[in-house]
Amino acid sequence: MPKINSQKAVQNIFLIIGIIALGVMVYKLGFIRIIDNIKETGWWFIPVIALWAIVYALNTFSSMLIIRDGSPESKNVKFGTLYKITLTAFAINAATPVGLIGGEPYKVMELKPYLGITKATSSVILFTMMHIVSHFIFWILSVLLVIIILPIREGWTIALIATLTACLLLMLVFFKGYRKGMIMNTLNILKKFHFLTKRTRAFILKNHKQITTIDTQIASLHGENKVKFYASLGNELFGRIVSCAEIYFLLLAFGYTGSYAYIYSILIVAFVSLMGNLLFFSPMQIGTRELAFLSIFEILGLSSVWGVAISLITRIRELFWLLIGMLLMKITLKDGSKAQIG
Repeated sequence: MPKINSQKAVQNIFLIIGIIALGVMVYKLGFIRIIDNIKETGWWFIPVIALWAIVYALNTFSSMLIIRDGSPESKNVKFGTLYKITLTAFAINAATPVGLIGGEPYKVMELKPYLGITKATSSVILFTMMHIVSHFIFWILSVLLVIIILPIREGWTIALIATLTACLLLMLVFFKGYRKGMIMNTLNILKKFHFLTKRTRAFILKNHKQITTIDTQIASLHGENKVKFYASLGNELFGRIVSCAEIYFLLLAFGYTGSYAYIYSILIVAFVSLMGNLLFFSPMQIGTRELAFLSIFEILGLSSVWGVAISLITRIRELFWLLIGMLLMKITLKDGSKAQIG
């Protein structure tokens, strides 16, 4: 019997998931509706699509800063290869009901031949932590913008304080993970759940050395190279702010001329992403994202028609990059740098 290539098999599973997600999203939106919205957006649709090539490049740069730690194997990963892996990982996350359950394991699988399983795992975990913490900072900045530029309505105070407090507390948790590692502490928490105790202990005993090494590698970036650490984190935050240009372009496309256009774009992205993360269990955020767009457009006093249209166009953009990510999964870049490492 021919030997089964496990990496190719997993790739094909992710590809199938992506194709199904793509089909579901097209069916839900309607092909004619997609074409009509692209026509309505006009030439602005081109910068909307192109913008995300830049955003993914910024994500890749953040990841590259983490990977390039001075070790010989870190030089194996070229920017083009990492860009392809990053883009596909984001596409897989967009296709799965609960983000991170597909994209991050895929990245580890793809980086393993270049870095080895331990370094690949720690690099992916550290990038994911950076990505999440940048989200917390982004939400904190958005809350401050709301306080500065919008009249505070009744009932907003509790919601704003709760958001600010939750983000600050979670940031503290993650920064503790940066200093001491995250994996062992997480597993120790899981041990306290009765139904997970036995399995978690067995996993720790079997993989103690690898877990300790991964935690050490996670902590080393913050402890030994703070410039790279904060450069990576700052770049992730910058990438989030740059991604808000998508909404800015679309507001301009629909005729908005207010002086707060980009600030409103930031608040729209912050609100929609916050709702999306709170309702993470919704498959591909179908329905929940549209409701979030309508709600924030009403809060900002913008046309609800624009809210619906812009929501649909962001879906179309997501479809485009989901398709690109799935296609890139089957392409191997021959940079000559791949080498099996234990």
